Amino acid sequence: MGEISYQDLKAYLKQIEAPSDRLPAPVHLIHGEDLLVRTAFEEILGRLLPDASGSLNYEPLDGATTPIGDVVACINTYSLLGGSKVVALRDARLFHARETAAKLLDSARSARIDADLPRAAKHFLAALAQMNLSLEDMHASNRSGRFPDGYDAGEDDAWIDAILDHCASARLSVPPAGDGAGILERAIENGFPKGHHLIITTDLIDRRRSLYKIICEKGSVIDCAVPKGDRRADKEAQEAALADHMKSILEPAGKTMSREAFLSLCEMTGFDLGTFANNLRILIDYAGQRRAVTAEDVEAALTRTKKDPLYELTNAVTDRHWDRSLFFLDALLAGEIHGLQALAAVANQIRKLLVAKDFIESPAGEAWHPAATYPQFQKSVMPAVVAFDRALIERIGAWEATLASAPAEGKKKKKPDKAATDLQLARNPGNPFPVYQTLKKADRFSRAELLNALEALAEADVRLKSSALHPRLILERVVWRICSPND
Repeated sequence: MGEISYQDLKAYLKQIEAPSDRLPAPVHLIHGEDLLVRTAFEEILGRLLPDASGSLNYEPLDGATTPIGDVVACINTYSLLGGSKVVALRDARLFHARETAAKLLDSARSARIDADLPRAAKHFLAALAQMNLSLEDMHASNRSGRFPDGYDAGEDDAWIDAILDHCASARLSVPPAGDGAGILERAIENGFPKGHHLIITTDLIDRRRSLYKIICEKGSVIDCAVPKGDRRADKEAQEAALADHMKSILEPAGKTMSREAFLSLCEMTGFDLGTFANNLRILIDYAGQRRAVTAEDVEAALTRTKKDPLYELTNAVTDRHWDRSLFFLDALLAGEIHGLQALAAVANQIRKLLVAKDFIESPAGEAWHPAATYPQFQKSVMPAVVAFDRALIERIGAWEATLASAPAEGKKKKKPDKAATDLQLARNPGNPFPVYQTLKKADRFSRAELLNALEALAEADVRLKSSALHPRLILERVVWRICSPND
């Protein structure tokens, strides 16, 4: 037991597979790159408790809100069905310091915007506990000055008053900070019941902490961290992580990628595993029946992502990837992109998906199905899309002709309104792949969800122009509403 690199994870998993004599560690700590952490977690959980989903012997816990005392009680409680038991503490904050209170405050403010006061209070009280502050401190005139350095509570901090009122009416108080790490240390030292396992995931660790040393001694630490520097050794580690991830995606799809294509994709994507994986799936669709993905495919299918950062945001939102959407939104707002520009880009894509939904639900869309390969789409569906566009433009033209007054004698006939051509699915019929992607994205939404998304975008537009709230909070809320499935 001890530290295990992500590259050595498969070898470790083979060692603990039945009928091996080596028993799995009672506690696993997984940290580092988010996507690799999630992959490692699923692999380990699958070995410890096959078919964990829906099992009464599996208990996932929220590391941000679950008291460590409850975690220890859970791991030491026998399951009604007997046998192995796994407790997962996801996104634990055991190694976090005071500065992470800012993230909790952001979560509280976002929940307040969503009118979810119970959730807002939970995050707010957790932040106060980390900062050793009381609710009374939040009634002081200089309360914002007590927050972590650099944290911006906003010009209008009335969101704090709303949370304080809820805490008072619900009789909530700041939880004791407690020594969560110490409690867990003692529990690990004392040992868990036979066959009980604890899996902890976190974004960061502190190797100096005694908790980390105890886990290394009694359990296993899976290091999924990848260096982010520009040194040669860092670049080699990043390339190795991307190559390993590429293999895990291409092999199940029966695809291969040349070294030239891989380097081209790396240069275009940089070290962002989420974007890299998404682009690989696009290339798999683009290649169709061909086994090999080429550098020409990379240039043809992914050129736009390199030139247009707004495309990354709209692509993540329409794929309903909440975490990636936030990543690209943060990157855009940190640059020179205004909040209204980002909002307009998302709104344009939602409008396009509504048109795509119209096509799918129309008689013209009968040839389309989500499992269609790209070559099948080109042959059977694209001609129907072009015909659908033509009929749509003619219909819009007829509406405009009816509404508009007859042109004066001698005047030339007006060209079609640009808004009409913006509604076309295939503005460039010679490049059908973006249309193929649009139809696949439209299948991820119901018509009601797309209409609700437009309503949310309209509300956000008004708030950006009239509210004192930070644009980031307004945009995060609308992105969350779009990415989250409707109840």
